[in-house]
Amino acid sequence: MRVNKHVICLVYLVALVLAACSPAIPAGSGLPSDPEATKTPFQPSTPIPTTTLIPSSPTPTDTLTPSPTATASPTSTPTLTPTITPTATWVFHPAGQIQVPILLYHHIAESSGDNRYYVSPESFRQQMESLYNWGYTTITPSRLRDVVINGGELPDRPVILTFDDGDLDLYQNAFPIMKEFGFSGAVYVVANYLNADDYLQTSQLLELMAAGWEIGSHGTSHVDLTKNHDNIRIELVNSHIKIEEAIGVPVKSFAYPFGIVDNFVLLKTQDYGYTTGMGLGISDTQNMGNLFYLNRREVRSDYDLSKYASLLPWSTPEN
Repeated sequence: MRVNKHVICLVYLVALVLAACSPAIPAGSGLPSDPEATKTPFQPSTPIPTTTLIPSSPTPTDTLTPSPTATASPTSTPTLTPTITPTATWVFHPAGQIQVPILLYHHIAESSGDNRYYVSPESFRQQMESLYNWGYTTITPSRLRDVVINGGELPDRPVILTFDDGDLDLYQNAFPIMKEFGFSGAVYVVANYLNADDYLQTSQLLELMAAGWEIGSHGTSHVDLTKNHDNIRIELVNSHIKIEEAIGVPVKSFAYPFGIVDNFVLLKTQDYGYTTGMGLGISDTQNMGNLFYLNRREVRSDYDLSKYASLLPWSTPEN
């Protein structure tokens, strides 16, 4: 049978049009496909790790971060003025002895009587302003320990501001003033006082931590440890467990109640996992030999600026 050549051409053209409009080959058809099509678009040549590698000897930072499950919801919020950011020059110090004054406070509040432990907010503000004008920069006990053991950078004029007992007036009065001058501190909490009336609440501790503070233990019930050897585990271990459960990070610094220790207490402080211990003293020199009884000088209620300056190695502006 003879077929008109015009019909053949028409059939051929229809076939070409249908082929051009046909869908792509479905996945799983068993037919070969372009291997490049299976790659993830914009995939980097070096994979991004999903975990952060931690060195065997980590360097602690000044800022302790609470665990993701801990959410700060302060019951009262102090009014904070804009922060003055210190511009200190940080310099490297070799491991060993370094000069870091440590000051001790208790209450920052007005006192109804002659009580050495109460520094008025007005006096405290003058002291913080003086520290700023004299060029001081606050660090934490963890930073001090790390530099003493491993060497590291410190500001030209470092200072550690510590507060014992965990009284509520620290949050209400001291914290806003210190934040104004860009200062942080370390608070030593009595575990049984946490969340009690007139003492710090967990939410407030978390807020202090977020501002760069370190949280330490001051025992479970604030007793003279040298007279309570039988309860030493309760005072040292139970206290840091309770505080750690509240704030979500390890508690590594301990302040001895009344500054009183003996060899048994010092050894147990180390055995139970603390890395620094706060004592009392008249020096601003810290070294490997006194990491568990760091020199600390008390600021009393009747100290004027002249007496306050005598507690510090530098009390004039930096040249």
